[in-house]
Amino acid sequence: MSDAQGRKKIVMDFLQFAIAGKAKDGIGFFAIDCKHHNPFFPSGMGALTEAMARTAEQSFGGTLTVEHLLADGDLVAAHTALRNQMGEAVFAQVHLFRFNGDKIVEYWDITQPVPANSPNSDGMF
Repeated sequence: MSDAQGRKKIVMDFLQFAIAGKAKDGIGFFAIDCKHHNPFFPSGMGALTEAMARTAEQSFGGTLTVEHLLADGDLVAAHTALRNQMGEAVFAQVHLFRFNGDKIVEYWDITQPVPANSPNSDGMF
C-alpha cells in the first residue's frame, strides 16, 4: 500500500469512528501533540474528539458520505456530506489532515450548512 493509500485509509477509518460517535476510539491515528484549528473548541484532540462525539449524538441515525478524497504529499483532504436520518444533506464539510509518517499531526475542518432552497442548481456536491 502506498503512503497516499495508507493515509486515505486512516482518514476514512477516523471519519467512520467520528460519525459513529466514537471519535475518541480513533485518537490513536493522531500524534500526541497534534494541533487542530477549529476555532470553537479548546486546543488538543481530546477536546475536539469529545465535541465530535456530542455532534454524532445530536445527529443520531445520520450518515457521513465522503464525496471526494484527495491525497497530495503529506496532506489528505476529505469533502463530506453530513446527512440526517432522512438522507438529506445538512452540512457540507472539508476535512484537511496533515501527516508525519502514519500519524496525523495537524487537522482543519470547515463546515457549512446546506441551504434548503439554494438558487444554485449544481448543488454543493
